[in-house]
Amino acid sequence: MAALEKHIEEMSSNSLFDGTDFKLASCEDPIDERVARECGFTSLSVRLVKELVTLCSNPSLTTPDISFAGRHLSAAEFHSVLQTVGTGSDTEAPAGQNDVVVLDARNLYETRIGKFHVPNVETLHPEIRQYSDLPLWIDEHTEKLRGKSIMMYCTGGIRCEMASAYIRSKGEGFENVFQLYGGIQRYLEQYPDGGYFDGKNFVFDHRISVGSNKDNILGTCLICGSTYDDYSSRCRCSNCRMLVLVCSTCQDSNKEYVCELCLKNGKQCCEISVKQDCQAESELSEPSDIGKLSISNKISTSKAPGSNGSEQLKKLRILCLHGFRQNSSNFKGRTSSLAKKLKHIAELVFIDAPHELSFVYRPHPDVCSDKPSPPSGTAKTKSAWLVSPNMSCHTMQDWKVADAPFDPLQYQEQTDGFKESYAYLESIIAQDGNFDGVLGFSQGAAMAALLCRQQQKTCGSPKFRFGIFCSGYPAPVGDFDREPIRLPSLHCFGGGEGHDRQIASRASTELAGMFEEGRCTIVEHDMGHIIPTRPPYIDRMKEFLCNFI
Repeated sequence: MAALEKHIEEMSSNSLFDGTDFKLASCEDPIDERVARECGFTSLSVRLVKELVTLCSNPSLTTPDISFAGRHLSAAEFHSVLQTVGTGSDTEAPAGQNDVVVLDARNLYETRIGKFHVPNVETLHPEIRQYSDLPLWIDEHTEKLRGKSIMMYCTGGIRCEMASAYIRSKGEGFENVFQLYGGIQRYLEQYPDGGYFDGKNFVFDHRISVGSNKDNILGTCLICGSTYDDYSSRCRCSNCRMLVLVCSTCQDSNKEYVCELCLKNGKQCCEISVKQDCQAESELSEPSDIGKLSISNKISTSKAPGSNGSEQLKKLRILCLHGFRQNSSNFKGRTSSLAKKLKHIAELVFIDAPHELSFVYRPHPDVCSDKPSPPSGTAKTKSAWLVSPNMSCHTMQDWKVADAPFDPLQYQEQTDGFKESYAYLESIIAQDGNFDGVLGFSQGAAMAALLCRQQQKTCGSPKFRFGIFCSGYPAPVGDFDREPIRLPSLHCFGGGEGHDRQIASRASTELAGMFEEGRCTIVEHDMGHIIPTRPPYIDRMKEFLCNFI
């Protein structure tokens, strides 16, 4: 703690950090390493972002001007107002008792275990799954807020900045918005007995939640209804993936849970056991001709019936483009973990690229022979979206010795074959065009970007709702203008030199720069030339995808 305080003192001496609200909290070593890894605070990460937390799920909409944010109230001022209106005196309140409402800007799973409670004062709990759902709730409840003095709060004060600005942007009748500066954390520091806050404050690190000196538990088990407020088991709704409270007695690794919001909307558990689910994912359809989809996950993709005949949420359908010298089968195998992590929200559809590649092999260095023998066994056809000029294709029986060591920059020389690949992909989209998004890996990411750019040039806009580009690069192909690609995009790649030995991070960064600013999400990792599936990277991908469900 002394080291942190010294660090903050040094930073505060720089005018760049004027007005920064530094927060410190003592804690022991993580009691649950798995939760610590999921939270992702294992290393320092510095990024420039438009928003710390995304307020609006529609990337095309403009976020409110932060200068419109509500008036900050310190913990003592916030408490004083609540005390005044709670006891019926309006001499010090920003408005009379009947004109004050308390608004929780957090998600439902946070509110479950802790919230403000003021006698005789209405407290509004939006019961949202994620912060980006809050604007819609505000739009639907404007009459509850119009003409009121709105006392907003959240965990640390960040979410109230944009949310209060959004409310005030509605104009007349929405001017009086006040927010708890520093959030619940600062309030509990000022009032360790809890004050008007009951229960625990949900936090996004391995502590999970922080309580006051009060010994009350607000949460209840989803299954049996007993008092319970521990999220360390990380149980989630099988439909929307929101955290749910399930006590240790009711926890069952083979059981799927359904949150209150999904139950309210008629969603039920899927009647597929975990074992059956895994078996279903491993089934492959037989490859067919070039005009058809060759492989896809076999789990139902759109509106699967639940146990009571109701319908589940429609899954996103994503077209997946493999990398150079791969095929749909081995790319599906390499992304099996990704498909499993996304199985509740997305179906991945895999296809082979149209350009078949020669079968090449490198002789063992100890073998001295003028005619080294090719590998034994049956090889599987590998293909590509882009190829080198004057490339000749050999048959399976006609093996070819590699004529040079692996060149890490070979992707820069693959400049032919775009027209054929584009026509091929357009034919697939025309035959089965209900794809929500496209996902590409390495050369597949480069091709996916070219596809979206050509669609925008030809049709006015890409035909997908979003794109995911993993370990990608801008292919030196085509004569395109510099207009950015107007598509919400997520770019996932190894950050820093050496983290990806095949595609330099600067190349992936350059690809991300081709997309419209403000609709582009970048996720950097240190795991090489792969698509990472462990937290926090998979959580960032899920968060991105959930914007389109």
